[in-house]
Amino acid sequence: MNTLRVFRNIPQPNKIRGQLHRALILITFIIGLCIFIPTLFIEFRQTIQHQNEEMVNYLNAQTYFFKSWLKERSSDIHTIANLDFVKGYHYEKAQAFFQDFKDKTDFTDLIFVNKDGIVQFDTVTELTTNGTGVNVQNREYFQIAKKTQQPYITDIFISKITNQPIVAFASPILNEQQEFNGVVFGTVNVQIINQYLHESRVGFLGHAYIMNQNGMMLTELNVRNNDSSSEQFIVDEHILDFAVNNTANDLHVYKDMNGKWVFAKSKPINQGKWFIISEIGLFDALKPLIIRFLLIAICIVIGSFFTIRVMLQLSKKIEEPIQQLLTGVGKIQQGNYDYQINEHQLAPYAQEFQELCSSFNDMSTKVRQDTILLKELSITCQLTKLYNRRYLIEQGELVFEKCLEDANACSCIAIDIDFFKKVNDTYGHLIGDEVLKHVANIISNSVRRVDLITRYGGEEFVILSPDTTIESAIKIAERVRENVEANPYTNDHLKINVTVSIGIAEYGQTSDVSTFYELLDKADQALYIAKESGRNQLRVYDSTKVGTNI
Repeated sequence: MNTLRVFRNIPQPNKIRGQLHRALILITFIIGLCIFIPTLFIEFRQTIQHQNEEMVNYLNAQTYFFKSWLKERSSDIHTIANLDFVKGYHYEKAQAFFQDFKDKTDFTDLIFVNKDGIVQFDTVTELTTNGTGVNVQNREYFQIAKKTQQPYITDIFISKITNQPIVAFASPILNEQQEFNGVVFGTVNVQIINQYLHESRVGFLGHAYIMNQNGMMLTELNVRNNDSSSEQFIVDEHILDFAVNNTANDLHVYKDMNGKWVFAKSKPINQGKWFIISEIGLFDALKPLIIRFLLIAICIVIGSFFTIRVMLQLSKKIEEPIQQLLTGVGKIQQGNYDYQINEHQLAPYAQEFQELCSSFNDMSTKVRQDTILLKELSITCQLTKLYNRRYLIEQGELVFEKCLEDANACSCIAIDIDFFKKVNDTYGHLIGDEVLKHVANIISNSVRRVDLITRYGGEEFVILSPDTTIESAIKIAERVRENVEANPYTNDHLKINVTVSIGIAEYGQTSDVSTFYELLDKADQALYIAKESGRNQLRVYDSTKVGTNI
């Protein structure tokens, strides 16, 4: 029974794995022991180089991530500090905005500090203001923000409000005279930074942590397991010295905080105030190398006398179908998504190549279908099934330029549903969406096939009518307005009367419109006048009198 089990585990002749196993045995036997030592040396160097590159790539990725994350959080606070209601000390509006913004971001707390260093309010909880009235004038972030009038990221410190270790992102509030008028700062719990670092550790066998210039760790990924005291957050002196003075690109070897020998690399972040260190145990790093050497030794011992010709023939069997696949990949890269590999040509080759060929053909078909679908999704409003604003901008210029070349008129009709916000507020957004689809359907059935209908945004629609004078555009617009008014939205439970306001602009011989964007803007101006004049009416743009009555 054991013998039968062994034979079942031998790779089948038509499998790539079986062919390569036999070829490797042949080659290793021919090469023999005379190249084992050079191979050992080369493999060792390549393993070290690979490990170095992997850790460099990991550090670069982590550095890029944290730089981006720090920049984004700092930018968030800087943006908040420049809001008008923040600069104007509108506390009620600012506090509501701070609470809403905090709930959507990584910030643990957002604090408004006046120019005297007194906390006006914070967002520790929704219903309490534990930090209100706290004096933070002596805090580093307040002093630096006041002195430099620039955004600032602090080192780790203990919050006076939450008594938790945090990092603060501060930005000064400047009044109209660009004078210091307070500070907005957001705090991030150290646990959040640790969580991000842990979640981004994908495909890396070692661990990483961040520390500041004093050797205090900002994150902790089981670096020290022997106790839970606060001293575990201070790294050993030789690790701190390595991080601060590390200038070489080679791997460093030292004992980590658990006394285990590791490979290590470090990189500064946050303008050199922090260091990110990655470590991997020597055995973990060299384990693949040890396994490879054992396999090589076994292959040399059990190898026998075979010729290189067998390997050349095998290489040919592998190379030809791979070349077919590479040709197919090249065709796909060039945009030829209809390309298919002839599966019958690969029939003499290994079963894996045949399966790979079939998978490639399936992929090519799916890519072609997905490309068509993505193109449709990118230019279509999925709610109303009309073209979207992006399509209008892309195609509108082409249509307008064609009218210019042919010296034909071109009209633009801007439509806005009257009091649509009231519909949403009264009946909810689901009914509002149904009203939008209802109006879109009416507009589609009220215009010509040559007209380009788009949902411009929200409750606004735009119709671009090529080769259309203002008189014809007025007829189209009036037909749309009347049809919308005459056909209220109804369902089993309710009836909603809907009207629209419409603005019209034309490019023609006597028009002051010279570009598509101007035409769109003039139609929007006329729409604004229509809405201001009472809604449910048309207005035509006139360069001498905007919003002329119909």
